[in-house]
Amino acid sequence: MILAAAILLFQTGCASTAQMTNHTASTDFSLDPIALQNEGIGFLTPVSATGQEADRVGLAIAFADQIAAERTDLHVVRLAEVLSAVNQAGLSVAYKTMVEDYQATGILEKDTLRQVGEVSGARYLGLLGLARFTQSTNKRLGIAGFRLIDTKIANLRLSWQIWDSETGVICWEGSDEVSYAYETGRERPVNFAFVTEQAAINLIADFPSATEIPAENPAVANLSVAGLAATH
Repeated sequence: MILAAAILLFQTGCASTAQMTNHTASTDFSLDPIALQNEGIGFLTPVSATGQEADRVGLAIAFADQIAAERTDLHVVRLAEVLSAVNQAGLSVAYKTMVEDYQATGILEKDTLRQVGEVSGARYLGLLGLARFTQSTNKRLGIAGFRLIDTKIANLRLSWQIWDSETGVICWEGSDEVSYAYETGRERPVNFAFVTEQAAINLIADFPSATEIPAENPAVANLSVAGLAATH
């Protein structure tokens, strides 16, 4: 009877609750929305905390996918395309040195950055940093030795810098921390791609858009026209 009641409880949807929280912050230093739209954005090899190197490619893929979906006005050069262009241009050693130096100094060497932008066809180059990704399970409901409902939890913390390859400056940067938890009777954990997509959506929403550039103040425009008419 107890087991049957528990199964009925599970089937009625009590194990379907989910909760997501995030903290997103960004700073726009000098990212020109029109240049971004016209000259594209590419991806450099992400950096990561020790032990999470295997997630770097998946991180770049998720962000490129979301930009392509959320900002159809932007030309996106994916990590694989950037790396292929770098290798074909004979810049692999310089590229490796630039990325390694960044991890020590926080600086992408200007000349190499410019060359990577030129060969990849993207003026703006994004560098993702994966600080943390964790998965865990909390036991929630067990009856008669059977575990029916668990809470699956994932936490992701990352940063994203957009560099201008023409000038060598950081023109935009942002960070996001996403926590997601849901109750389920399945063994499947919250996967990396899911929370990464949520972080990408949050940060891309902070990108400047060419449509957000304020139009000329009508009062100023009218005054200018009136002044021009008065001189004739």
